[in-house]
Amino acid sequence: MHVNHFTKTLFCCRLIQGNKGHEVVECIRKISLQGRACKQDPALYALAVCARSNDETTKHNAYRVLNDVCRIPTHLFQFIKYSEEMNGHETGWGRAQRQAVSKWYKQFVEVGSNGHKTPLKLAYLVTKYRRRYKWSHRDVIRLAHVRSKNKAVRITLQYALGKPLEVADCKESLEVTEFLSAVKEAKRCSVKKMKEDEGRLCEYIALYQLSWEHVPNQFLKYSVKVWDVLFRTMPMTAMIRNLGKMTSFGMHTGEPATDFWVQHVVNRLDDDIQLARARIHPLTLLIALNHYELGLQRNQKIKWHLILESLRHCEMRFSEARTCKKYLWIYDNSGEAAAAMVYSTVQTEDVEVILFTNRIEDAFTATIRKEDNLQTIKEKIFQIPIETGSDYIKHDLSVPFIWAASRKEKFDAIMVFTDSITSCGFIHPAEALKQYTQYMTIPDYRFVVVAMTSDKYSVAAPDSVHNLDVVGFDTMTPGIIMDFVENSQQTFKDHDIILHSDEDRHY
Repeated sequence: MHVNHFTKTLFCCRLIQGNKGHEVVECIRKISLQGRACKQDPALYALAVCARSNDETTKHNAYRVLNDVCRIPTHLFQFIKYSEEMNGHETGWGRAQRQAVSKWYKQFVEVGSNGHKTPLKLAYLVTKYRRRYKWSHRDVIRLAHVRSKNKAVRITLQYALGKPLEVADCKESLEVTEFLSAVKEAKRCSVKKMKEDEGRLCEYIALYQLSWEHVPNQFLKYSVKVWDVLFRTMPMTAMIRNLGKMTSFGMHTGEPATDFWVQHVVNRLDDDIQLARARIHPLTLLIALNHYELGLQRNQKIKWHLILESLRHCEMRFSEARTCKKYLWIYDNSGEAAAAMVYSTVQTEDVEVILFTNRIEDAFTATIRKEDNLQTIKEKIFQIPIETGSDYIKHDLSVPFIWAASRKEKFDAIMVFTDSITSCGFIHPAEALKQYTQYMTIPDYRFVVVAMTSDKYSVAAPDSVHNLDVVGFDTMTPGIIMDFVENSQQTFKDHDIILHSDEDRHY
């Protein structure tokens, strides 16, 4: 599915024009480093917008943080793709981009005990992510004119360019040469010689900590032994994504030999430090939980339940502490984020969910309970009739307040999730909210609108201490909302993520 990020980053352009380019770049960097976005795509596109800006300071700052935002070649290639699109696919790069991309490769010269940004790490990344978004390392290295004084880095660059490798003359360059040779030998292994090559491949994986991208596809399809060795050193994100695949091989069947795998998964998913270091987004866990539950329904294996419970434990990180307030959650058709938010909140709060369109008679209460999983909640939210006839459906947000008043229901906190453009019916939503809170005598209410589109339309008075407008959704959104509901004035100072201009308020 094609996603038009341009329309979502117009506010970045307005902020840059308002001399706030430095704040935009720093916000992109923070969101990326803290793993607050479920996907890197919007941050990379926004960074490309800054890098292609006519404002020299903004451009300089964008390239300065390139290494922080583009941590793996996939990110780098995607950034280059976006930059090329904005440049009209013209051949040749400017000096700023050549230097920034060259620095990305040359940053791997440190010798650290944690293996971070060493020449060996560069060799690992170059061989793991060989080509993405129609870009290869060979193309990028040539265009950026990458050269390095470090021999170990040069050997990896020569490998990527398909040139003969220099003779290693030190421990650092010898490690890189041995690793690259192991990758070549691993790729030569064949299932036609399964008995011989399977054992040899497993040795390479264990000795050089190769990833599944280094392994020939046929072994990934048929070899349990290969998956066993891969599993022991598999990065957190890859492990979560491949849980279903590994279980399908019988690795979690309850046999004594598989107990190690099950306990290893549980221990890693219970490790807060590993989850934070891997920048695992809560939505990633929710999606993994949903997929694993679907697999569980098809294949009832007792050991699946243990991993399922561990995933659910991880998912609860998405929830906040109980606020002891009564919530009204209002949705039009907001998809994953809406389902995820109500899924976590319904576990701890007194929640009523209303699904609505533009007519009071079409609004109805969703019977969402604690027992519901992410899939069933999504199905209930998607029961909303889809209105046709326009690419941009406008929803009247006064409807939920009229609905609540007609039922004489008192809610302490009202949350609206919408991915539509809002509009006014016969009464403005702000006036409907005011009438509802006065009618039901709720002086200390909290009203939050989470919009998935950067629409300038504001539902409630922006200067009111009772109202919060949120644009977008990341890992900090649930905490900010719950702190606001509890009237924590320190919230925004602690998180330091408000980015605003005269025209935009983006939290």
